Amino acid sequence: MPLESIVDAAKSALRGVVSPQPSDPVSDRDDVLQDLHLAEKAWATDGVRSGTWFVRDGEHVAFTPTTRNGATLTIGGQTTNFIPADRFADYLVNMRSAIGAGEFDREIAGALHGSANVGGTAEVAIPAARDGSTKKLVNNQKHKTIHVKLLDRISDCKLLKDKNLYF
Repeated sequence: MPLESIVDAAKSALRGVVSPQPSDPVSDRDDVLQDLHLAEKAWATDGVRSGTWFVRDGEHVAFTPTTRNGATLTIGGQTTNFIPADRFADYLVNMRSAIGAGEFDREIAGALHGSANVGGTAEVAIPAARDGSTKKLVNNQKHKTIHVKLLDRISDCKLLKDKNLYF
């Protein structure tokens, strides 16, 4: 094997390490949104006090979103945010909107692909408090989430029927 071939192979291998392929923000975002969906689903389940991204302790929820490689996403410079339990479902909706709008692209890319100096500048607004007891509000949020998911399922079934796909 000529020396030139060895040098070219080494250059190619080194280029892949030094200059990794650019990430696809939409694909990275979709992975995080899927994991967020699992957190929403867990929160909507009666009796669940913890999920992949959250732990409920009394009137607050410790929320620590992570990527699939285990790296923590920062929100407002914090890796763990404490959200009032009665506002947590609304907070997750706000987070979904922020991720979908690309506001977390820098944090997600840094967490997944090891970019240096990701400052965690993305923010998620904590919704305003609602009137009523915390327990009642949490239950209402959970039932609302379940209702929306059922409507999504019904919509999916109608689409299958419209395409003449039956199960």
